[in-house]
Amino acid sequence: MNTRRCHTAAWLAAVLLAVGGVAQAAPKAPRNTDPLRLQYERERANCMTGQTNQPRDVCLKEAGAAYAQARQGKLISPSDQPDQWAANALKRCQAQPPEDREMCERRVREGTVTGSAEAGGQLTTLVVRSTDIPKQPGS
Repeated sequence: MNTRRCHTAAWLAAVLLAVGGVAQAAPKAPRNTDPLRLQYERERANCMTGQTNQPRDVCLKEAGAAYAQARQGKLISPSDQPDQWAANALKRCQAQPPEDREMCERRVREGTVTGSAEAGGQLTTLVVRSTDIPKQPGS
């Protein structure tokens, strides 16, 4: 009986040591983690591993600048201000020749966006019937 208790106690001690070792080896999540710092670290890691389309030095410089701007509250993401992006797109239509301006503005308001900045760019398309195209003066 004494031997059995000894084996049980030894087995229990071994299990507790193993569980304690696993618990200590598990990485602990830092408290009060700064999300801006985490974003910077992700961007920096992408720069260092060549997962961007920029030279490493340029990528690191831009990641650092973006982090600094974000900490000052000056970095606004597109999802924060979609109205501002639409207004900027309409302003770019003003640079178009007068005969193309209306279609440019319709493309901004009604068009379908495909692609992404990560994939190399976005394309906004608008499919119109020939009866929907505004007539040009003198036609």
